[in-house]
Amino acid sequence: MSADLDELVDQMLGPATRLVCAVQDFDPEESHAILEPLDAVELRSLAVALAALVPDDMALEVLLAWSRNEGPISPRKARVNRRRLESEVAEHEQRKRSAA
Repeated sequence: MSADLDELVDQMLGPATRLVCAVQDFDPEESHAILEPLDAVELRSLAVALAALVPDDMALEVLLAWSRNEGPISPRKARVNRRRLESEVAEHEQRKRSAA
């Protein structure tokens, strides 16, 4: 990726992870709130950031297994997962700042 695209993707990691959580919580209002303020360039960057979050060595059936559950995961497990995800994104952002 180009330096400009790398920077845009890094800027979209926060919205990307929030959108992942909203989608997996079956929350269309939150999904809309995340997407609505983004312009065309940001939406493209978001798409690339989301693609970067998806492992390419897993079957589609495995990737979509969460959607076949009866509903969202328990609130407790969701909080644990989100804290871990937020921590990993923060660590990634810190590494990028340190490298700059």
